[in-house]
Amino acid sequence: MYDEENNNRESLKGIFIKIVLVVLFIFVLMMLFPTKGFVTNYVDEKVAENVGNDNFNNNLLAMATAGSGYFTSSRLPENTGDKVKMTLGEMYDNKLLVKFSDSNNRTCNTNKSYIEVTKEDDEYTMKVNLSCSDKEDYIMLHMGLDGTQFPSTSTARCEFVKNLDDTWSYGKWSSWGTKKIVEDGTNQVQTKISKVQTGTQKIAHNSVMEEKAIKAYYNGSPIYVCTSNYENAGTYNTIVTCKKTVTTYTDEPVYKNVRYYRSRSKTLNNGVETKWSSCDDKSLIEQGYVKTGNES
Repeated sequence: MYDEENNNRESLKGIFIKIVLVVLFIFVLMMLFPTKGFVTNYVDEKVAENVGNDNFNNNLLAMATAGSGYFTSSRLPENTGDKVKMTLGEMYDNKLLVKFSDSNNRTCNTNKSYIEVTKEDDEYTMKVNLSCSDKEDYIMLHMGLDGTQFPSTSTARCEFVKNLDDTWSYGKWSSWGTKKIVEDGTNQVQTKISKVQTGTQKIAHNSVMEEKAIKAYYNGSPIYVCTSNYENAGTYNTIVTCKKTVTTYTDEPVYKNVRYYRSRSKTLNNGVETKWSSCDDKSLIEQGYVKTGNES
């Protein structure tokens, strides 16, 4: 009887151990091989992330392309440091773009999204900033001072060539300075005149101070007295106003016109120059480049 009970216990113990091992084995399999739902959700997240990035980039490039066509020479800032700005909302109002949305199907911020063009010393820069619910970022476009249109963001690229015989190429402008520079065959010179404060000078300002004469009595009769520090000092039988001139001084700046110079090197060219750019780059054509017909 005792042996039979002992055998039953051993049998139950063995079954329990097998069940535990089977559960552990299934758990390990689940850890090593995710479920179909897990894989599907993971892939969907990654696809949505990539689609969102592509959508943001496309919207940003659409703004840049519209801005490149809009900011031609007549709409560019005139003086170094000047800026012109157009918000996304203004682009919609001017029919430069149709309204678009981000990856969350929300409209992008029409005030924080903008295009800003700045005139630098030797070029124009155009900042294209896009602010949406999923992301905010910007790109920069650059154009030389002799250009008439920012380069397009189109992905199609064409080959352009320009005959350089008897033309000049130029380096970057130097910083402005007061040392005189003379233009010659290898240097181009620009000048400007600016007002510069050289010191201060005292300027006199005159004003008249007035007070009523002092009333007094002489032999029982009233008299009116202006004391000696007044210009009309004396004694009067009728009411008078005592007057004196007061001079004050202020320090005023003194300016003079100063001529500034800057230069850049220039080289006489020969041969042909080749450039690859977007196929609708009008600025290259206006600079004398022609398409060869080669595309990439």
